Amino acid sequence: MSNYAIILAGGIGSRFWPLSRECLPKQFLRIIGKDTLLETTIKRIRPIILNENIFIVTNRIYLEEIKRQSRKFRIPAENIVLEPKPLNTLPAISLCAQIISLKDNQANLLVLPTDHYIKNRLEFKQDILKAQNLAAKGFLCLMGIKPDSPRLGYGYIKTGGKIGQSTFYVKSFQEKPTLNRAKSLLKEKDTFWNAGIFYFKPGVLLREIKIHLPGFYRQITKIKDKQDIKKVWYKIKPISIDYGLLERSRNLVMIKAQFDWCDLGSWNTLCSVLLKDSKNNVILSDSVNLDSSGIFVYSHNPQHLIATIGLKDLIIADTQDALLVCRKDKSQEIKRLVEILKKKRKKCV
Repeated sequence: MSNYAIILAGGIGSRFWPLSRECLPKQFLRIIGKDTLLETTIKRIRPIILNENIFIVTNRIYLEEIKRQSRKFRIPAENIVLEPKPLNTLPAISLCAQIISLKDNQANLLVLPTDHYIKNRLEFKQDILKAQNLAAKGFLCLMGIKPDSPRLGYGYIKTGGKIGQSTFYVKSFQEKPTLNRAKSLLKEKDTFWNAGIFYFKPGVLLREIKIHLPGFYRQITKIKDKQDIKKVWYKIKPISIDYGLLERSRNLVMIKAQFDWCDLGSWNTLCSVLLKDSKNNVILSDSVNLDSSGIFVYSHNPQHLIATIGLKDLIIADTQDALLVCRKDKSQEIKRLVEILKKKRKKCV
């Protein structure tokens, strides 16, 4: 029995516009530190997963960039799995699980995205090793984060009985609840955010798919090698693992994460993990500021000086061809803005 990793690297990252673009999304950018988010994710799991057992699933347009960034880690090129078109997380995960199962039907699979900030790697490793043990016993294992606010973009895990130290059975799962429901869940001590990190055996995942999505199961199990992907891919409907399985499965367990975690889903969440000055400002550019507080200033253009006066709780992100000025509490609306720009056929997306 071997341990494998599936890294999800096909997203566009539109909430990080104007820095993240469809041609070069956030997972390939150096947003925090000297490494890209993809490189950071690979480095995080290398003490746990062998290089040759790391798989990356992505879109065809990102193939060369992923080859370039993964080459230094000696990840085999054949471990890059291409989706003919994006169909959300469950098809991407299931595709890799099916391919790996044909190679090793006793494998344990770690699934993780590229847009997480995880500070303490030792605690991360310890939690992942716990997850390996639970996956080996036939569970779909989730990582739970203790919530601090009613965020609408997350899945919420409600735990049941305790299995062991920091490990629980999952009583129920709810993806992206309403604000009132999220507030209600937050009052219950047995509620956690879903970190989007999973561990399971491919056969366990496929069995759950067969139970809850039999039509999808019939299509995904027709894939016997990479040549079969195109034959079935356009017959599959987009669906996330959260709505497709986690809300339905009764075979879920959860580990209460001991590591610090942040989902880098937007400029606002990025700001929350960066060093701030005495007035809660994050300045990542050549800039002059007078009497502003709670602002985030980023420039990808070293030739631009950004001057700010008397501003409060704003995001300012400057690139060669676009400038974003946004209230922090509206940062989730950037995705909708990008959709409007696409409809207007603007080149800056």
